[in-house]
Amino acid sequence: MSMIRKCTRGVLVLALVVGLVDAAFAADEDKMTRDEYKAKVAEYTQRAAAAQAEIIKLDADIARMNQEIQALDAEIARLDAQALQAAGTTQAAVNTRGRELDALVRQLQGLTALAPEELFHHRGEIADVAEQLEALSGDKTACLPELASRAARINSLLSDLNGRMPRQFSINYEVAKGDHLWGIASKDEIYANPYMWPRLYRANREQINDPDMIYPEQVLTVPFGVAESQYLVTCGDFLSGIAAAVYDDATQWHRIYKANAEQIVEPNMIFPAQVLEIPSN
Repeated sequence: MSMIRKCTRGVLVLALVVGLVDAAFAADEDKMTRDEYKAKVAEYTQRAAAAQAEIIKLDADIARMNQEIQALDAEIARLDAQALQAAGTTQAAVNTRGRELDALVRQLQGLTALAPEELFHHRGEIADVAEQLEALSGDKTACLPELASRAARINSLLSDLNGRMPRQFSINYEVAKGDHLWGIASKDEIYANPYMWPRLYRANREQINDPDMIYPEQVLTVPFGVAESQYLVTCGDFLSGIAAAVYDDATQWHRIYKANAEQIVEPNMIFPAQVLEIPSN
């Protein structure tokens, strides 16, 4: 703060004090003698000087604190530079990664508005975000505070979404003219996979005698998901691969085969849309 500003502030304080005393004297001049007035002026002048001294002291404290802040900022900048060097990256790259993580946060926040059944149809999107986050965790930049906080936010949102997503549920579908199970299964809002048509057939065996013959206005049950102790077979699955996924041990495939002997004719022959029982490990 410049000397002119300090002097100006001191003059204003003194003027204010004198003005207050003058006002008090004018309001009560009949009761205050001249000597009392002078005494009041002296008292307030002394208080103004004390206030001015305190202002000077506080200004010195502020200047000292500003110096400490500058020193801390310099130390933070030095540590940030060391962290970037240790991570083998630059601030520009970190900023880019931060924007990518922010986009994932917004993507997941948008999904939180969906109903659980609608959320189920976005499970692939949620899994993709989880994979992207997993890829980041193996990067040295993941330990940087500004990225770690974003990753923690994404993890929290993923946990919330997965907790709200139902494991299994069903909807009704009314057959329209020209529909067939293959075509229904291929619809995006159903399975988006024509090879899953047997699941529709099995879920509606009471009203479908021949899978090639369905009729307009039939109302079909469309199941989604499976129980925790079950596994839904998709194209390319095989028992040892399923065992590796659920038991982390491909050699345990025979346990799955034994538990599903009624629907598995040969161990090397399983088909899309089969729902297999998975014995607990």
